[in-house]
Amino acid sequence: MSPAIFIAQSAEEISAVKTLFLEYLDFIETALGQPLDFQGTEKEFSTFPDVYDFLLLAKLGDEPVAACGVKKFRPDVAELKRLYCRPSGRGHNLGELLTIASMTESRNRGFTEMYLDTDPKLTHAMAIYERLGFEDIPRYYENPMGCSRFMKKTL
Repeated sequence: MSPAIFIAQSAEEISAVKTLFLEYLDFIETALGQPLDFQGTEKEFSTFPDVYDFLLLAKLGDEPVAACGVKKFRPDVAELKRLYCRPSGRGHNLGELLTIASMTESRNRGFTEMYLDTDPKLTHAMAIYERLGFEDIPRYYENPMGCSRFMKKTL
């Protein structure tokens, strides 16, 4: 079964992305042993999806299995956020496909660069970003987690 990746637009699709993002937060906070409150998650989810320029959703059949969001960081810089794939969706290259789709859509919307941050413990994600040509950059926002890796790619 081939995955379908698209911009989430309907209330049902946006709700599916929100559910995936909340699962991501549980996953990442458990993996890192630290909450992500410093990112303003309470406000983000109380006004969801207001902080995002667009949301991408991946489905296998009718099942939502992966998602990511893109925010405007600066007028020319998009920021990739909350890339996550449920265990039931793994093995279909969805992390890479979603990252590529987010870069394409960002470029189509006039962005010239994409930023992201990740954690070195997330080796699979880092491999995707490196394979797609993201490069290390200095910290671009206040983040109390000393081990975060900040990256960018010219679109």
